Amino acid sequence: MGKLFDAHAKLFPDLIYEKDVYEKRPGCDPELICQGLEPITDIEREGMNGLSDIDTEILTHKLSSIVEEARDVYMALSISEGIISGDMNCGIFTASGDPVAVGTGIYFHTLLNNAQLKYILKYYRNDPSVGLADGDVFFFNEELAGGVHNFDMFTAMPIYWEGELVAWAEVGGHQGDTGSITAGGFAPTAKSRYEEGFHMPAVRIGRDFQLRRDILDYMGGSVRNPHVFIADLKSRAATLFQIRKRFLREVEKRGVSHVVGGMRKVLVKGEENARTRLRQINDGVFRSILFNDEHGTFFGLTRVPLTVFKEKDELTVLVQGVSPENIDGPFNSSWHLTRAATAVYLFSYMFRGLLPANAGLLEPVRYYIEGPSMMNSSADLAHGLANHTCAFVTQSMYMVGAKMLFASPHREAVQAPQSRNYSLPIVGGQNRRGYYSVNYSGNANAGGGGGRYDMDGEHALGFYWGPWTDAGEVEEQDERLAHLVLARRLDKNFHGYGKYRGGTALLEVAMGPCGDDGCSMSSWGSSDVLSFNFGLFGGYAAPPNPRVVLRKTDLLARLSRGESIELGQHSLLTDGMLDAEYHLTSSSKDAEPMGENDLVIHSVGSGGGYGDVLERDPALVQADLTADLITREVAEKIYGIRFQAQTGEIDQAATQKKRAAIRRERLTKGKTFDEFIGGWLKKVPNPDVISRYGDYPDPRSPNYDKPFWGLYH
Repeated sequence: MGKLFDAHAKLFPDLIYEKDVYEKRPGCDPELICQGLEPITDIEREGMNGLSDIDTEILTHKLSSIVEEARDVYMALSISEGIISGDMNCGIFTASGDPVAVGTGIYFHTLLNNAQLKYILKYYRNDPSVGLADGDVFFFNEELAGGVHNFDMFTAMPIYWEGELVAWAEVGGHQGDTGSITAGGFAPTAKSRYEEGFHMPAVRIGRDFQLRRDILDYMGGSVRNPHVFIADLKSRAATLFQIRKRFLREVEKRGVSHVVGGMRKVLVKGEENARTRLRQINDGVFRSILFNDEHGTFFGLTRVPLTVFKEKDELTVLVQGVSPENIDGPFNSSWHLTRAATAVYLFSYMFRGLLPANAGLLEPVRYYIEGPSMMNSSADLAHGLANHTCAFVTQSMYMVGAKMLFASPHREAVQAPQSRNYSLPIVGGQNRRGYYSVNYSGNANAGGGGGRYDMDGEHALGFYWGPWTDAGEVEEQDERLAHLVLARRLDKNFHGYGKYRGGTALLEVAMGPCGDDGCSMSSWGSSDVLSFNFGLFGGYAAPPNPRVVLRKTDLLARLSRGESIELGQHSLLTDGMLDAEYHLTSSSKDAEPMGENDLVIHSVGSGGGYGDVLERDPALVQADLTADLITREVAEKIYGIRFQAQTGEIDQAATQKKRAAIRRERLTKGKTFDEFIGGWLKKVPNPDVISRYGDYPDPRSPNYDKPFWGLYH
């Protein structure tokens, strides 16, 4: 495993680390999920031997063009909000089921759909009751079979050439309902998977390029919005046909061995390039830790640590010392999902600039994810917020990755974490087009980016799982969704401060005139008290993000009188201009009625800051003031800015003097490590807060008394 790992890691013998903790079950084989690349086939080897690097580059571009076009087709055909705004992907896989080229709104799906293809090949292809043929269409949304959560639904099609399987096409994304106990799929109070709607492992829903009507009727009857569900399923099938047609055109032009061999070479080059990149980074042990507060059915602390061992051209990711499984809510991840979540960071930052995202890039990375735990959980627990849970590791990957890259030739990729302080409402009801709609708004794709080593973070950067997403047009969403968006803006005092500040999220204020009495709103998220959007190298974390709902407001009445109301979280909560019932609650709430005078204020949070706030250029502070991103109070108290009394301009001399005084004050409050840790180890939170935490301070080790977490030797 490596000298550093052997010296500093200790795996507990009664726990599982290298695969999902559950055993094989119908449609699910955990052994397939944790496999790496499949062996090279004869036709792949033949094709690879005849390809130059230029040939491979050209083919890579062609395959990327095919899936990029497919992405546009899928987004244009769909009427599901998540797909339209980019929560989706389209891919081409080898005949063995390994992802080669992905046209994605999000990176996350890249590694979460191939296990089902391998299951089909192993168990169904030669089964006389199922089989596999040209023109077949398969559907799957079972998280235990290697997927995300059952709201992310995929379709796949084998691609044949002259009677031989040569590739797979895949299309998938987030669907608005699953038939769960809560409209919209996300069921924040679900305590088992059987409350979260239907779960289907790989099922053939079409043959001879035709979708089966009986299957469509069955699936449509399982959800609240069959019109949207079936329309979106048909759009996926149409996109599969487009991928197949484009792919076979390349086979006709270049020859099957050229294309198939080139696909394998893309994977091989991906691994080679990843190893080259890792050799350029210093060896070491890198750590980060995250605490969660909101879990759907209870409020309290849980813990997810991360340790990364970098040795030569390999990474070892260890997730250990994790809080127990959440038996009373949906905040549970799985081994394969936690692994895929790290790829979101690795593909975007650690391996940026290499070949397009593919499975080969992760071949130098080995994973140990402790289970049973909330990061590698049992089969029958609720997994609906697994996408949120696995992101705890992604946030820590930003932190350890920044430390690794800072002293490398790739410092330009150093960035504080992308925003993950989710508070996301799901509104259901009749839309303006007359059919039932239940989904979230596109501003989920507009979180703030973290501050970088040389510049401020980007505002409304994109979706957490990938930057190629779109917040959508408000006017179009007002037709498709049950609620109305009244305002979108970048709010003030809502990002992480630093030498370079984090980017601000797109804040949305929405109202609920759904057109019928069935309008309801649920929501999910966490970071209600503790922020996940860490600051980096002294930068401030972005603020927590609880749910904000204003009930029975007088907004419409005041607007009808011609009054001007500033619709923003800061102004509404600070000034209290509206006569309303103000509700600041935990993010995860089950369905509640939403009336026409109710407002929900929400975003997915802003990015953390980078570096010491006292090193921020005063001119940049002034620019933030002018842009209404901060108040004068922040400029003075946080950044140490002083203003000229007569002109209001920044007083440079007084600012330098004030900042020097703040630095002296910091020194007077400093402690030696021994002084600090002596007092810290005596602190224990209220028992109610850590009732689901496990043993404190280490969930797996009673009476743990070491100065650093993760030390077991």
